[in-house]
Amino acid sequence: MISQSMDRTAVGRAPGAAAPQPAADPDPTLVRLARLAASACGCPLASIAVSGLGEAWCTSTAELPPATLPRCDPFAAYAARAEGLFEVPDAALDDRFRDSDLVVGELAIRSYAGCALRTAGGDSLGTLAVYGRAAPALSPQQRASLLLIAEQTVAHLELHSRMTELSLLSGARPAESAAALLESAPVAVYHADSAGNIIYSNPEYRRIFGLKLGDGADAWAQRVHPDDREFMMRTWADFCRQPVPSRFEGYRTLAGNGAIRHYSEQVVAVAGVPGWVGTITDVTDTVAARDDLRRAETLFRNMFDQAPIGIVYTGRSGKFLRFNQTFCNMLGCTAEELADRTPGDVICAEDAARVSAELERLWNGEVQFVDLEKRYIRQDGRELWVRTTTSLVREAGASPEYSVEFCRDISVRKDTALELERVHKQLMTASRQAGMAEVATNVLHNVGNILNSVNISASLVIERVKQSKAPGVTRLAALLQEKGAAAGEFIANDERGRRIPEYLASLGEQLMNDQKMALEELASLRENMEHIKDTVAMQQSYAKLCGVTETVAVVDLVEDSLRLNAGAFVRHGVTLRREFSEVPPITVDKHKVLQILVNLVRNAKYACDESGRSDKLLTLRIEAAPAGVRICVIDNGVGIPAENMSRLFTHGFTTRASGHGFGLHSGALAAQELGGSLQVKSDGPGCGATFILELPCSPAESAGG
Repeated sequence: MISQSMDRTAVGRAPGAAAPQPAADPDPTLVRLARLAASACGCPLASIAVSGLGEAWCTSTAELPPATLPRCDPFAAYAARAEGLFEVPDAALDDRFRDSDLVVGELAIRSYAGCALRTAGGDSLGTLAVYGRAAPALSPQQRASLLLIAEQTVAHLELHSRMTELSLLSGARPAESAAALLESAPVAVYHADSAGNIIYSNPEYRRIFGLKLGDGADAWAQRVHPDDREFMMRTWADFCRQPVPSRFEGYRTLAGNGAIRHYSEQVVAVAGVPGWVGTITDVTDTVAARDDLRRAETLFRNMFDQAPIGIVYTGRSGKFLRFNQTFCNMLGCTAEELADRTPGDVICAEDAARVSAELERLWNGEVQFVDLEKRYIRQDGRELWVRTTTSLVREAGASPEYSVEFCRDISVRKDTALELERVHKQLMTASRQAGMAEVATNVLHNVGNILNSVNISASLVIERVKQSKAPGVTRLAALLQEKGAAAGEFIANDERGRRIPEYLASLGEQLMNDQKMALEELASLRENMEHIKDTVAMQQSYAKLCGVTETVAVVDLVEDSLRLNAGAFVRHGVTLRREFSEVPPITVDKHKVLQILVNLVRNAKYACDESGRSDKLLTLRIEAAPAGVRICVIDNGVGIPAENMSRLFTHGFTTRASGHGFGLHSGALAAQELGGSLQVKSDGPGCGATFILELPCSPAESAGG
């Protein structure tokens, strides 16, 4: 049984602040109420702290010496802010309290339960709390008992306040002054005898109930709101039968003009004065404020619980304090499964360090909010991409104690972005392969043209050999062998013999012509074969260097692209003009540059051919550019309509029936990969076109640009 008590004055002290020295005369009622709380909850220690009246501490053992009393109560600040009962099941496991004197000191407190002492108007008078040395939680009956004792404590404190007011009115003042004070009081004051009959009421009382001299004892009830009238009359009748200090909360009056007011009434007995004294206070504004607060709380709760995005409140220690159902659904967890977890438990390990660093900056005041993308690990083990915005929650200028985070599920967007990147890489690969095929096609085309020349030369040699008179030499030799020793006489006297020298001269001349022609054609064959060899070797060289950077002269790259198209220029009657300025060598992937130039030169040849002009002209220009070098491929062909300019480098776009739309697109991509650019200019149909390839002198400049 709780047997001892102490009281310490704490006038104007905020809960949790350092306690002053104990007061000499504790309030006996507060002591009894504290003892009752400790007994009802089965706890060895209880306290009631009231601003202006001090603190009453009760223990189940001897009176606590002053040195043993806690210097501060770290729980009180939280209890004072709580709407209902604030409980700490095990303070030794709670980061907020485990290092406090109450927990680690001689008292060795482990559990706590407390609540704020609030009036009907919401004013905080102090706190009521019980402390345990073990960690079990209170039972539902004990919680209800503690809250009921808190209500009784509030009633006692308000009675104490009213009695103090009445003592001032009836104490060391003349009767006339007391009467004047009652008559001018801003609250209703009445005096009822022991039977409940009102024997005095001040003007404010009469104004509230619209009373006049001569009105009956129950006339006040006519002004009470019809919905509250029966209850209030029954309550007053019960009071009259058994008068005890009472409080009537929240009843209403209804004026003749329809105005509704809310009132709070308290009746107390006063020593030395017969009967009962009551006061009635207008709490309409307080009720309205409370209703507004309740509506605001309801609105917030609905918004919080029904928001389509995850909302999480987290303490600085990192523990989840509160979260809505959407957040639970995002992680595939129940509220119970998340109750004792921290953000670190659900964040992907690869993102943890980055997220922790950003949150540290937020708590240190370096940034106002943190906006980042991270991955949570769902209950089923899958990753969930979220975009979060986190800010600190500040209350009345106090240091922030927790943060709020808004989470949006961006997994679909992330998956779409990854798929888009994959498709883009495939498209780049296809475009690059198309560009390589374009170069290969030109090589094969040129080789085919050369092979045609080889075939013609071989045919001419074969035809001349077929027409050769070399068989006549064989016949002549056979004739001379036939004549034998008479060959001389045959040549001198026979008509056929005399023609032999003439025949031999003619035969020799023809054989010499055949030899000359054969040598010429064979030389052409050798030259064409060398051309084929060089073309294939050049293509092999570029193919081997694909993806490898090499420092080369720009002129050599341009000339190689022209050699791969040389045969086409001759066949289509296209004149080449070279305008080469001195430029520094460049370090690039030669194959990619050749891919771009071969396609541009080939397109320019087609543009000139399709124009039908007799003066087909293709100009290759090399000049310096601010970021490196510039290569221009200029033709006087069909030109480009304005509506096609913006689509020219789009994948699949082409104006030729046999085109595939890969060339210019792959060329633009290749130029971008090299750190350069590919652009086009044209004054319109029939005015030709200029394609401009700009390349940096080195890969470093490309990366920087």
